[in-house]
Amino acid sequence: MEEGLEDKMLGDLFRQKLEYGEIAPSPSLNTTIMRTVARREFFHFIPSRFNIWYAGAVIVAGTALTLILTSPPEQKIDEQIISIPSGKTITVTESGRSDNFSGVPESKPSTANPVKSGSRQIESKIASAETRLREEPSSGKSTSQASDQASLSQVSGTNVIPELTEDNNRLKGSIRSEHYIRASISQGCSPLKVSFSCLAVPCDSCSWLFGDGGFSKLKNPVWIFDVAGEYKVNLNVFSAGTKSVSSVIITVHPQPAARFEITPENAILPDDEISFHNYSDGAEKYIWDFGDGITSDLPEPHHLYRKSGNYNVRLIAISEHGCTDSVVVENAFPESGYFIEFPNAFIPNENGPSGGFYSTRSDESSQIFHPVFSGIGSYQLRIFNKGGALLFESNDISYGWDGYYKGSLCDPGVYIWKVRGNYLNGDPFTKMGDITLLKN
Repeated sequence: MEEGLEDKMLGDLFRQKLEYGEIAPSPSLNTTIMRTVARREFFHFIPSRFNIWYAGAVIVAGTALTLILTSPPEQKIDEQIISIPSGKTITVTESGRSDNFSGVPESKPSTANPVKSGSRQIESKIASAETRLREEPSSGKSTSQASDQASLSQVSGTNVIPELTEDNNRLKGSIRSEHYIRASISQGCSPLKVSFSCLAVPCDSCSWLFGDGGFSKLKNPVWIFDVAGEYKVNLNVFSAGTKSVSSVIITVHPQPAARFEITPENAILPDDEISFHNYSDGAEKYIWDFGDGITSDLPEPHHLYRKSGNYNVRLIAISEHGCTDSVVVENAFPESGYFIEFPNAFIPNENGPSGGFYSTRSDESSQIFHPVFSGIGSYQLRIFNKGGALLFESNDISYGWDGYYKGSLCDPGVYIWKVRGNYLNGDPFTKMGDITLLKN
């Protein structure tokens, strides 16, 4: 108890004496104190200020993200070479190894890195495709081979698509076959003439199949397709033991058929209006030429001629593909509906002259020489003997020659007649012929 009191007294004494005293620490002591404070502050977590803990977290996160983005896959396939019995070779590479598959395992063990599970799956796919190709080297199953080859190409990571040729179905890169054919025309109207050219170089020989049963072994043949349709023309090119097939489509359009009729049948020009009835087949456009300088594109036109005459009427029928057919009716209106014709013989009445007047009833025995006519306006008939002497003349179409001259019956034989005049439309006519006078 007493010791404690003494200590308190001594403490109060020192406090009174040193209360206003100052002690200056030495520089080394100051440095030691500051280092201790800084170390404690460095390792102390202070949420309100950036310190070593935040810096460390940023560094760790950045390092982890970099490793995730840049880490290589477990296995990288670069290139491997696969040789199969038919001579087909496919290249596949794997990082760190290069193996040659030829259908027979190599005796020498590989010194490359061990193959991982992903690599074993790839080898399994390769072996499966190789086995199918080896089992069908020339069976014609080009689809299976193409599938296997495509599968291996996918494994190899390449974009090479080999081309199948028909020579033992060997896989071989070559020029695309559509470039082997040049045709002068790919479509047209029947009959269609097409010139073909073989562009394959080199070319030992070639054969053409034209799709209509025809063929040729010429390098540059010419073919005529005479029946409408679509034809696939094949070209087989043989070169260096290989065969390449090219094809092209030739389209042959049908021809239309032009047909028409004219009414009325016995039209009289220029009085009657002419109607044209179109019976064409396979056409959608038409061109009419009426023969008098007038044309029309109507399907069934009507036309009024300005004067009589012999006209040739033409119809051109045009299909949707531009194919054409035409038909012509020559001398569509004989004598323009006006005509005059004479017989070439008659038997006169031996009982005496009749004066030449005739009618349907009195002409039953053809005893008077007279014309058959239509549309006659003016008329003059003369009869001559072989010496040129005038025997008969009439300006009235109702009177003909009865075979008498100055009251006497003319001798049997051949006589000359000549007629001239005008039709009702004003067109003139002149004709001449011979008549044989007969006796009972």
